[in-house]
Amino acid sequence: MNDYHDKDYMKLFVVMDKMILGKGVFGVFTTQDNALSFMEDFEQKTSNMCEIKEWPLIGFLGKQTHVYAAHTYNDLYDVYTPDGIYIELDDAYEAVGHKGLIIKIEIDIPEENSIINAAETSRSI
Repeated sequence: MNDYHDKDYMKLFVVMDKMILGKGVFGVFTTQDNALSFMEDFEQKTSNMCEIKEWPLIGFLGKQTHVYAAHTYNDLYDVYTPDGIYIELDDAYEAVGHKGLIIKIEIDIPEENSIINAAETSRSI
């Protein structure tokens, strides 16, 4: 496993839904091999078609073991689409606003993901 706390290591591999609209982030990984392994298992278990994308991390990488996947809401199609991967919850909320969806994702441990309702988050920020 790569040490993603290295100051030179700022890329993460995101496993997401392959749909044109409504793409969801299912996992964030430090290596492409970890992402590929998860994606193969996930596709077999769920029948979802996924893809791996290398995404930039928004914010300063410190000692975190998790990131926030921010999704914007599209009124016309009634779907959420990924906006970015953020270190800070405040930054993720600022990017997607009160209608957005934020998922707290444990890096390399997608089984620990938890959904954060952006509308509830706005009251605590």
